[in-house]
Amino acid sequence: MHVRRSRQAVGLPLVLAAVTVTLAAVVGCAAGSGASAGAGGPGAGAPASSALVSGGPSASASASGSAAAAVVTGRWLTAGQVVAAAVPDAEVPGSYTNPVGIRKFRKPDPRFKPPSDLACGRVLDAAHAEMNVNTAPAVAEQTFNWKDDAYGSSSFLVSYKGSAAQIVFTLLRDGLTTCRYYEQEGPSGIQKNTVTTAPAPPLGDEAVQFEISTPTETGRHATQYTVVRTGHCVATFTKSSDGRVGQAFPPAVIARQITLLEEAQR
Repeated sequence: MHVRRSRQAVGLPLVLAAVTVTLAAVVGCAAGSGASAGAGGPGAGAPASSALVSGGPSASASASGSAAAAVVTGRWLTAGQVVAAAVPDAEVPGSYTNPVGIRKFRKPDPRFKPPSDLACGRVLDAAHAEMNVNTAPAVAEQTFNWKDDAYGSSSFLVSYKGSAAQIVFTLLRDGLTTCRYYEQEGPSGIQKNTVTTAPAPPLGDEAVQFEISTPTETGRHATQYTVVRTGHCVATFTKSSDGRVGQAFPPAVIARQITLLEEAQR
């Protein structure tokens, strides 16, 4: 199943600004450490909900909960350092080679329309590191090729400057509070997607887990997302399957990757 991200909406700068102000108030961040939207980020940005744009209670409550862990520590990683921190092949049992590289800029595919639900668009953009922030993130992508599984897996390893990692994760968590279903038009027609949240693993500073499932002519297809923030880094792990129980991204590999990102930031 191909899960497509959304395209940039005009409201994102106001969303990031509103959440940045709340984060600064909660954790006492220095002036100028936050992030707002800009034109320099890779890929497409996220659509904004009216509650966040207006700085309503949704934005304030989410930012407060996300920022409660206090100021981000550690160093920002360059793209090369993020790639170097990826899990090596020798530490991924049951797979072939797992290539990793720096993401290159790519324009949004105009054949894919934005998701029908704006909150779901935010979730997709945050999980895929497609939000534009003025502190252009360093993004590495890794593909996992399992020996006993025809469905692929991938990870997106991102290092953000300043407080941008907290802001992006806040928008992700906020989107998941309301995103349950969305439709999206693409080259093959309209996909009808159901979003289901699950308990997150106790990793990093904060984490979420959810699944996007889509009925197709060949049966139910699903993609599991595990997203973890540790310091300035946000790591997303995706695992596609035909909806069978047990087709999850190996937890041990996720845990190892988070440890490597933590060590790289010291």
